Amino acid sequence: MNAVVLPVLLPLLTAVGLLLWGRPSPARRMLAAGSAAAQLGLAMGLVVRLAEGGWFILPVGRWAVPYGIVLSIDLLAALMLTLSGLTSLACLIYGFFELPVRWEHPLRLPLVQFLVMGINLAFITGDLFNLFVAFEVMLISSYALLTLEADNWDIKQAYPYIAVNLVGSALFLAAAGLVYALTGTLNYSELAQVTAGMSSDPRLLAVVLLLMVVFALKAGVFPLYHWLPNSYPTLPLPLAALYAGMLTKVGIYVIFRMLTTVLPHDLAFVHGLLAWMAGLTMLLGVLGAISRNYVRGILSFHILSQVGFMILAIGLFTPLSLAAAVVYIVHHIVVKSSLFLLSGIVLVLNKTDDLDRGANLWRVTPWVGVLFLAQAMSLAGLPPLSGFWGKYLILVAGLELKEYVLVAVSLVASVLTLFSMLKIWLGPFWREDESVTVQVNDSRWRPMAAVVTGLTVISLMIGFGVEGVFRLAQQATATAMDQPGYALAVQKTLAEVKAKGLNP
Repeated sequence: MNAVVLPVLLPLLTAVGLLLWGRPSPARRMLAAGSAAAQLGLAMGLVVRLAEGGWFILPVGRWAVPYGIVLSIDLLAALMLTLSGLTSLACLIYGFFELPVRWEHPLRLPLVQFLVMGINLAFITGDLFNLFVAFEVMLISSYALLTLEADNWDIKQAYPYIAVNLVGSALFLAAAGLVYALTGTLNYSELAQVTAGMSSDPRLLAVVLLLMVVFALKAGVFPLYHWLPNSYPTLPLPLAALYAGMLTKVGIYVIFRMLTTVLPHDLAFVHGLLAWMAGLTMLLGVLGAISRNYVRGILSFHILSQVGFMILAIGLFTPLSLAAAVVYIVHHIVVKSSLFLLSGIVLVLNKTDDLDRGANLWRVTPWVGVLFLAQAMSLAGLPPLSGFWGKYLILVAGLELKEYVLVAVSLVASVLTLFSMLKIWLGPFWREDESVTVQVNDSRWRPMAAVVTGLTVISLMIGFGVEGVFRLAQQATATAMDQPGYALAVQKTLAEVKAKGLNP
């Protein structure tokens, strides 16, 4: 099915077209937005077609495994593509209102499309080396965007981000080489078959741990997260929202994919190690959020804290916890992106996001306050909002396994999340100070708030329609864990292509 390549091909062609277009203009922006909308529509169509399970598989160039690259989309990948399309579209439109076209850097939109291309390729690849390529496309684009519009102070915060991820890329390449030396293949379906009986092999355990280090670094898991909290706040707000929503989730997705589709399911040591790393991540992340005194800094540390919940769900490694991880990922991408976009509105209205200098937003712009409350309470996990259901399912899975310490840590992290979000509420929103002027005449904030309203509505729909989301998550988990079914689907596709002239 050639549509499998479209999630990568569309942003690639769009990026090239935007580069050739050159100068920023309203029509150029329409091209970028139209492409993002098409990508979202394509991904939603894939979700509908894969809702009952199955795979769409494409051997690129008709080359046989292990010589060729296989692209594959199942329900989990389709859901992630949908979230990628939604987030990139919302952030693009928000950015159009936030920044006049005459001030737009000509490379911002093409680089965003290259970034989305790398993200989408990571979701649909069926080959470990092609995953490395996807990471490099994504990371090189993210390096460029991080430094493209930075001043002398902000660009210094990019150094740790770039340095740590360069080390991670080198480790990933080394790990891929070790995997090939051990198994003779990098294809997901073949790796699953070759490693099925190797759970007790210390060589496999060593390679898996190295891979987990690489992916945990990308996801921002303790102790590999120090690069994130200082780098994300330096980005322009639409880009910060895209990074916050999607980049760490690529690492989480790959950990999920490796442990379910590729590696043996009885790697108990790896699962337990991830669970305890997750507990430390959520606790230290939320403590970092409490220590910050500006909105973007608090939200950046909360990325780490919430990553801890997702990794905990994967580490518990039961069908319920894995489905809970999918539910939580869906919730978090929407909520975290919208909260970063809300911080941009705070900057427009108060000209600062410092908690001690902002004021009067609830009195002057109550709708912005309502949007913030809805998403902040969802992040903290208050019922019946979307964040509550993900956390509830993770806690139930933890209690079933009698992981009482990790459950207690997650409850403490949730309470502290609520406390830190109330810090924001009591600062620029609730506090009144006649010396602070709210810039309501700045016409940008209303359309920016309209974009956030759309995301908030989607978040509320996830919360109130969680039964349907959970069913999709269960199906996505079941398909991802069906290693024999995936291998059979790849073999069947290759057999069909072979009849048409497969390359040897």
